[in-house]
Amino acid sequence: MKIVQAGGNCNCDDCKTYTSFTMPQEVIEAAEKGELILFCGAGISTESKKVLPYSFYENILEILNRECDMKVDSNISFAELMELFCKNIPNGRKKLIHTIKERFDFIRSFPELYSTAAKFHEELAKVPKINTVITTNWDDFFENECGMVPIIDDKDISLWNTFSKRVFKVHGSINNIGSIVATTSDYKACYNRLSNKPIGAQLKTLLSTHTVVFVGFSFGDEDLNKIIKILSSDLEDFAPQYFLVTIDESWEKTDNKNVLPIITDAYYFIHSLKKILIDKKIIESDSVYSFAKYANEIVTELHVDWLSNNNKFSDKIKEYPELILSVAYQDGRQHAYQRCAANKKLGDYIFKDYLEKVIQSYDVIVEHHHHTGNLLMEYYFLGYLDGLINLQVFQNNNEEVGIIPCFVYHDKYFEEESELLSYIDENRNNQVYELLKRIELLKRIELSPETVPHFAPWVY
Repeated sequence: MKIVQAGGNCNCDDCKTYTSFTMPQEVIEAAEKGELILFCGAGISTESKKVLPYSFYENILEILNRECDMKVDSNISFAELMELFCKNIPNGRKKLIHTIKERFDFIRSFPELYSTAAKFHEELAKVPKINTVITTNWDDFFENECGMVPIIDDKDISLWNTFSKRVFKVHGSINNIGSIVATTSDYKACYNRLSNKPIGAQLKTLLSTHTVVFVGFSFGDEDLNKIIKILSSDLEDFAPQYFLVTIDESWEKTDNKNVLPIITDAYYFIHSLKKILIDKKIIESDSVYSFAKYANEIVTELHVDWLSNNNKFSDKIKEYPELILSVAYQDGRQHAYQRCAANKKLGDYIFKDYLEKVIQSYDVIVEHHHHTGNLLMEYYFLGYLDGLINLQVFQNNNEEVGIIPCFVYHDKYFEEESELLSYIDENRNNQVYELLKRIELLKRIELSPETVPHFAPWVY
């Protein structure tokens, strides 16, 4: 186990909840093996009081009491309240779905609110060892922020392990409005599905064979208790113990011996687990994604400026066809950085030794094109390979690393085009020169000077 000290250095609402706690050894080991599952409720998402001062429940209650003068008691369950809404409001089901989406759209329309609502999900994306989530939430934050594929109904179950990351949407998704579970009749159908259908069978298997941490649930949550009872049925004395992360100290008094509370904030729990895994060298820091974005901006700016008409590139390449090799090289460099930056949600690049394995595979590709005499592809993939090496050097050094020069010829690297041209003047390989002059791309540039040479990220 690992003692986690309280986080934060001020008395703000966030730091107050970053309390010290003990990270169970079972949780750490499960995360290391990729066998930790999170079961997430609304408290880590749009229903957190840090996002909006009123819950969706309170919103629906207020509509019923104002528009229908029903004087509904606030002790009524969530499902019963949604059932009342659908039965007493004209086109109730349609209106309910509209109200749900309206709330999500409002949060999404303000970056500050969205950032708060998705804070947990953004941190979770930095722990790619956690690849399976079960949630009762309707929002699509796990899909958008963590790159998880939604598993919603029984037809999806056969494909659940086809994807590297997935989220089981027990109560449906706002992106599949027919799947949303809200009313008492919806919940009844949902419990039947969990008890008797393939999706329930799969969840029972996952929960009985993996370490499970519940987050975002309030004390006495009837739905949570019901789900645990259903998914733990038939296991009797072999029912697993679950961990539950919450700031609600009432959970410490629970009679449910299958639930072991961890009193701290859900975001802080994930943040602390991430730091433990980084310290143990199981994953790397996600700062490589920021560096990839920065490096791409530097190389792209240089590349675009170099190929512009103001720089008279089309005139220069007639005299120096060797310049096309640096074009291919720079495209490869950009694509290496761009692919890394785009992978942030999936987190592949922060797995231990991931970059080393990818570098080895691209080294083989460069050698292949070198031996077959495909110069353009050799230089393109050399650029991609150097981009990967640049990322690895940054990752290994954990400090600011420079950008590899962007002009290259004969295994020589140059910071400026002028240095490259001087080297070509003194060391021109006539065989390469004649070969490059005959390629179709240079002929098109000669016929149409406004043509901008480009090498797409295809598999050649």
